[in-house]
Amino acid sequence: MDKVSAGYDQLMRFWLDTAPARGVVVRLEESLTQAMQHHDYPEAVVALLRQLAGAAALLASNLKQSAQVILQAQGTGDVPLLCVEATDALTFRLYASVREGAILTSDASLEAMVGPDGNGRFVLTIAPTEGQPYQGIVALSRKNEDGETINGSVAHLLEDYLSNSQQTDTRMWLRQDGDVMEAMLLERLPDSADDATPAWDAVVAQADQTFSEHFMPFPYSEWLQFTFAQHTVRVSPAQAVKFSCSCSMERVLNALKLVGEAELQPLIEDEGKIATRCEFCGKAYEVSAASFAELFRRNDALHPPGSQLLQ
Repeated sequence: MDKVSAGYDQLMRFWLDTAPARGVVVRLEESLTQAMQHHDYPEAVVALLRQLAGAAALLASNLKQSAQVILQAQGTGDVPLLCVEATDALTFRLYASVREGAILTSDASLEAMVGPDGNGRFVLTIAPTEGQPYQGIVALSRKNEDGETINGSVAHLLEDYLSNSQQTDTRMWLRQDGDVMEAMLLERLPDSADDATPAWDAVVAQADQTFSEHFMPFPYSEWLQFTFAQHTVRVSPAQAVKFSCSCSMERVLNALKLVGEAELQPLIEDEGKIATRCEFCGKAYEVSAASFAELFRRNDALHPPGSQLLQ
């Protein structure tokens, strides 16, 4: 059995006809290897990026238009930024900012790496190709009823956020086995009656049991039927999930415009060019002195002296 048949780098939607639940499951391996190949992150950072990639793929599968799901953990710790972007086409890319000299234990938590001061935050953004983006922000930790601080995992943070924002029960499971990340999202059908709660609780317990055991690389049709035994499971055709980066020279030039001519001119004078790399895929870009000058000549032509842009 090849890895595609076994569900590697594949995503599948499913429905339970005999319980008020629907879901999606994904397994990432080679796509993660490709996404990580230009980076040398500590193992704890790699583990969290894998979790974020699995979660982002699940969420991107629910997009109804051309858009991106962007998951970010932001803070002031040794890892001030973790970022994964996934598209409705089920492509993704990832990046982390790690402070020089940072020493991270392999089991470091999300909050310990990103926001040890308690001020870290988790940001979910839906950015459509056309239209305004939508953003939700939650803290990396919260207080329980007894006033104790509970550090959130990627799965728990997203579970809480999705359940509150969509007003329907949502559960997420993330499991890493070597280089493989397996992720599943389960949603309670919004029109299910109160008397369906025991059935929902039962399928959640079944999923909990499966994810508490060793990874089983069975084809999805077998794996889902094993997980939700005694239920009728319907599935959609599997979809490929791939690493892909959207960087381009146009985006590089736009970024240079934002930095500004005065800020970059000394670099042009010293080096005769601006060399940069994409933080996501490592692709090198080089802007010559002539291209740099032309970039800001075009900008000046659009906005001659005396004109102003409304901010």
